Amino acid sequence: MLGLMLAFLIPIGMSSLRGLTHVLSCTSEEKTPFTIGIPPPNLGPPSITSSNRITRGDALGACAKPGEAGLFLEMGAKVLAQDKIAMIVGITNRSDLPWQGTVEVHLGDTAIPVGIGEIKAGDTEEDSVEFELDEGTHEINGSLLIGP
Repeated sequence: MLGLMLAFLIPIGMSSLRGLTHVLSCTSEEKTPFTIGIPPPNLGPPSITSSNRITRGDALGACAKPGEAGLFLEMGAKVLAQDKIAMIVGITNRSDLPWQGTVEVHLGDTAIPVGIGEIKAGDTEEDSVEFELDEGTHEINGSLLIGP
């Protein structure tokens, strides 16, 4: 009898939200890539470059219905040490509903979920994640993962 009960729990034990704390209802790819250059020691500080394209009429945000405001992901970066960078990720909720938010930060082929938590209507919530990087050039992007 116990074995039969445990067999029903196998799917629950094998499931994973990949670091998320909520079920997804929409995702949005961030269009602000960061390129970080880590020089050899004693050859200067790390460099961070980024760009963002703003187009008139792109004010809907993520998870928005036509004619409504949505959620906006803002990413930033700062140098902490010669080989250490902090990525600051924030979500602004311009909708009328509260949402659960996570930002998936992509460093090369590695995806790191950064839990922002609940974002009340009209609020902005943010968190940061630190990276220790090797010498060379690294690219960092983000995806907005939103749940109800």
